[in-house]
Amino acid sequence: MVQKEKQPGAASARGQAAVRSSIPVIALMTDFGLRDGFVGIMKGVIAGIVPQAQLIDISHEIAAQNVATGAWLLSTAYRYFPAGSVFLCVVDPGVGSQRRAIALEAGDWFFVGPDNGLFSYVLTEQPLRQVVALENPAYRLPAVSTTFHGRDIFAPAAAHLARGVPLSDFGPTLDPDSLQRLDLSQPRRERGRIEARVIYIDHFGNLVTSIPLTLVPDLFTASRVRLLIPGRHLTIERRQPFFAGEAGEGEPFVYSDSAGYVGVAIRNGNAAATLGVSVGEAVTLVIGEA
Repeated sequence: MVQKEKQPGAASARGQAAVRSSIPVIALMTDFGLRDGFVGIMKGVIAGIVPQAQLIDISHEIAAQNVATGAWLLSTAYRYFPAGSVFLCVVDPGVGSQRRAIALEAGDWFFVGPDNGLFSYVLTEQPLRQVVALENPAYRLPAVSTTFHGRDIFAPAAAHLARGVPLSDFGPTLDPDSLQRLDLSQPRRERGRIEARVIYIDHFGNLVTSIPLTLVPDLFTASRVRLLIPGRHLTIERRQPFFAGEAGEGEPFVYSDSAGYVGVAIRNGNAAATLGVSVGEAVTLVIGEA
């Protein structure tokens, strides 16, 4: 069993004690890429503190400094991890500045990273139990650089958290209302129209829009559906729930993305490259004859 430095009191039994496995899980997500040694160095720091931890990579290919993409990708992943998992997330264009380094417990999971909006989706989806500033030097490396807090602050904190150090030991408690949050305004359906945007493009070039499938339960049953991309003068009318459908080679179609959003794909092709669409592009979904 993992030895804990301090047992949390009964009052925090539902919080800090979100049932941890005997083998702690630390999930990593960064914009570091894999060409350089940054990810490996962070794993080395973790191994020196909690060698029995299971390290799982979510992604290290977040577009550089793109906090919004990192926040969204984290939101699609964390709920599939066991309770007590620690998420080490570093997309940090403000490294070395006055932005805060934080750790928090939300729902059944723990999150470590910069206070720059990276945890926005998590904070809207899960109850925030506690959040602290990572200020205790006992849980940092002895020398802290101004450009690699992933190594010097976040990795040590995640490792100590995974081995059972209570959140309160890392630094002062923060006011939840003081945390940085992205504007996550959700699209609305009005008279059969939904104004939205492209929020993600995956490895295959599939476009993921900000339209949750719960907003369009009739996506595949309505008499007609059109996805408009005004900036490209495009209208996409074909729908199919999976990739291997009737759409011909090179023909875009609307589909249901596994993350729970309306997407656009091209069978055996790259929709983003073919259509010339980027993250942030405005889209309009028209249901029926609206």
